[in-house]
Amino acid sequence: MSETPQEPEQPDAEQPATEPSGDKPSDAERAEQADAEQADAEQADAEQADAEQVEKAGQSDKAGSPAKPDAPKSLTFRITPVALLAVLAITICATPLATTAGTWALLLYLIPLGLLVWILRTRTTVDARQVVVRTSFGRTKFSWDDVVSLRLDERRWLKAVLRSGKEVQLPAVRVRDLPRVAAISGGRLPDPTTQE
Repeated sequence: MSETPQEPEQPDAEQPATEPSGDKPSDAERAEQADAEQADAEQADAEQADAEQVEKAGQSDKAGSPAKPDAPKSLTFRITPVALLAVLAITICATPLATTAGTWALLLYLIPLGLLVWILRTRTTVDARQVVVRTSFGRTKFSWDDVVSLRLDERRWLKAVLRSGKEVQLPAVRVRDLPRVAAISGGRLPDPTTQE
């Protein structure tokens, strides 16, 4: 009579192959527990931060409107820096003639130099009290109370008409800049976008 070999018993898939020895947790279990504690701490911190933001929002609503960013104290309008490319182009074009025609031809460099000074110095600065206009060789200052009106000139820049009848050009200030100028003038100059 032949004996059939018995198959070794296989452990059930539901039971772990090895039982943990003793009451001490393994390294993997300790790492899992530490990760769980860290995640709980992070969640508690996030909930506390959310609660603080809600509390701050509630305080700003109670105090009135929420804090607005500070408006600038002054505005400066300048010639666009892209105009410096024209200075560079004129300098490059003048170089062959200036270097080959003799010493008098070096005076050609005065053209881009003058243009550079005009671009860098010309500006209009406005604040709540006054307007300061700087040109290549001078400076004009007047208060908002002296301004009767503004007028558009032929270069599409604005001119300030003063009480004395004098007109002062406001370099680099265009019609599109009127709302910002009106806002910084403190109401002395009406904003054309709010008028019908």
